[in-house]
Amino acid sequence: QIERVNELLAFSRSRMSQTVRDFEEKHRYTQLPPALAAPGGATEGEPDVFAELEFDRYDDFNIFARSIDEISADISEIQTELAGFIRSIGEDTTHVHRLTGSLRHEVTRARMVPIGRLFARYAPAVREAARASGKTVDFQLAGETVEVDNAVIEQIADPLLHLVRNAIDHGVETDEVRRGSGKPERATIRIRAHHQGSFVHIEVADDGRGMDPALLRERAVRLGFLSAEAAAALDPREALNLIFLPGFTTAREITAMSGRGVGMDVVRANVGRLNGEIEVQSELGAGTRITIKLPLTVVISDALLVRAGGETFAVPMHAIRSIVEVRPEEIVRAGERERVVVEHDEVDLVRLEQALGLPAARPSARVPALIVRTGVRPLAVAVEELVGKEDVVIKSLGGLLERVGPFGGATITGAGRVILLIDPSRLLEVAEVSRGSQAGPARETPRERPVARPRRILLVDDSISIRKFVGQMLEKAGFEVLTANDGAEAIRQLGEHTVDIVITDLEMPRMTGYELIEDLRARAATRTMPVVVLTTRAGAKHVSLARRLGIQHYVAKPVDEDAFVRLIGSLTIGMAAEAAP
Repeated sequence: QIERVNELLAFSRSRMSQTVRDFEEKHRYTQLPPALAAPGGATEGEPDVFAELEFDRYDDFNIFARSIDEISADISEIQTELAGFIRSIGEDTTHVHRLTGSLRHEVTRARMVPIGRLFARYAPAVREAARASGKTVDFQLAGETVEVDNAVIEQIADPLLHLVRNAIDHGVETDEVRRGSGKPERATIRIRAHHQGSFVHIEVADDGRGMDPALLRERAVRLGFLSAEAAAALDPREALNLIFLPGFTTAREITAMSGRGVGMDVVRANVGRLNGEIEVQSELGAGTRITIKLPLTVVISDALLVRAGGETFAVPMHAIRSIVEVRPEEIVRAGERERVVVEHDEVDLVRLEQALGLPAARPSARVPALIVRTGVRPLAVAVEELVGKEDVVIKSLGGLLERVGPFGGATITGAGRVILLIDPSRLLEVAEVSRGSQAGPARETPRERPVARPRRILLVDDSISIRKFVGQMLEKAGFEVLTANDGAEAIRQLGEHTVDIVITDLEMPRMTGYELIEDLRARAATRTMPVVVLTTRAGAKHVSLARRLGIQHYVAKPVDEDAFVRLIGSLTIGMAAEAAP
C-alpha cells in the first residue's frame, strides 16, 4: 500500500514538472499579449459577438493555473491518504508493543514461583545447625507468597543458606550467654521477603551479638588485608563490608558450618551475578540484618545500550541509578583513580573502553556517565554514546566465558548481532585490576618495559587428583603452578625455583604440612611467604596448631573454585601492594 501511494505521489509530481516545463518552453521567447496567444484567443468558429462579461475566455495563464490546481488537489489527496496510512501504522505498532508487553508479562509470570518453596528447604538445615551448635533457635519466615523468577531462586539458594548458617554459628549466642545478658534463651532468626518495584528484598536477621566494627578492623589488619592506618580510617559501615573480602573470617576456629574464610565473598559474587545488591546492618549486642536486593527476573530485562571503544554494550536498567554528563574539568585525579562529584558525593569514575582494553574515545566537551550500583559502592561509568533503551533476553555466556571480563551475559539483537551485558559489580573488580596494570610511564619501549612474571604457586599434596584439579584451576586463573607430592619434595622445589605462595596439605608422607610450615618459617627467605592450608582436616586441634605456626588462611576440602581463586588472587594483590614503592 505504501508503494502504491508513493507511485501516485511520484506521478503527480511528474505531471506538475511537465506542465511547468511546457509552459516555460511556450512563453520563453514570446512577448505577445495574452489575448492574442492561442488557444486562449478567438478562433474561426468562435463568434466574436460576446461582451467580456458574457463569455469566459481562457488564455495560457488560466489553463496553467487550472492544471496546477488539479495537480495540487491530487497531491493533497495522496498526502491525506498517506497520513491516514501512517496513522494506521502507528496504531498497529502500538498494538504490537502492547501484545509484546503482554507476552513478556506472561512469559515472566510463567517463570515465577513463590519464594516460600525456597524458604521451606531451610527449616531442616536450621534445626540441624542449631543442634550441632547447642543453641535454641526460633526460625521465622515472612513473605512466603512473594513470587520470584525460578532462575533467581536457584542461584540465590546456597548464598541464603550460608547466611542462615552464619547467623546460627556466628550471630546468635548460646542459651547461657543470652540468659546472662537478659535476652530470651531462644534466639530468633528471621527471613523476610517483600516486593519493592521490580525488585525483591530478602532480609536475613538475627537478635544475636551483632558485629563489632573495631573487631573487624583489628581482624583485617591481623589477616594482612589492611594497614593499621587504612583500617582506622574506615567508618563503621565500611568496616562491616570487610566481611566480604576473600578469606576474611572472624571465627576463632573452623567448624562444619563456617570459619573457613570462604563464604561471604561468594555470597556477594552470586548476588552480583544476578545484578543485585547486598547490604549489612548490625548493632553490637542487638543483632545483624543482611538485606539482598534482586531483580524479580533475570531472563527478560530492560537494558540501556551504550557505545564504548567502537563497540556496543548493554547495561541493565535496574543497575543504573542515574545518568549525568561530565565535563573534563569536573574530573578529579587521585593517583591512578579518577573521581567525579555526584549529588555531593565523590564517586570513582571508570572509562568503559579503558577497563575493557578498547581504543580510547576522542576527547569531548561532555562525556555521558552512568551512575551504577555495584553492591559495594556507586560507580560512574563513562561511555562514548548512549544508544537507547531496549528489552533484552539475557543468555548465559557458558562455562568457558563466564569469568572473562565484567560480563554478566549476552543478548542477541533482531539483526543477529551479539551484545555483551555489563555486570557493574564485576566491572568494579576489573577496573581495580586495570588501574594496577596501568602504573608506570604512559609510553615505554619494549626494551624499557619490565617483563611481568605470572605469580608462581607451589601446590603440595600427596593426592595426584588434587594436584591436577587445583593446579588446572589455578592455571586457568592465570597463575603458574609447580607441584610437589610431600613436604620434602616441596623443599627441593623451593631450592630450585622462586615461589610466591605455597598451598599445602597437612597429612603427607616423609614430611607433613606442619613440618613444612615450620621449615618455611625457620628460613629467612621464606619466613614471610604466604602459606595456605588446603586439607580435609577441619577439627579444632588441627586448626589451632596451624594458627600457632602463623597460618592465617585455612581452607577445607572440597574447595569452592570461585572462592579459592579469589583468595589466592587477594594474596597476590596484597603482595603487589607491599612491593610497590
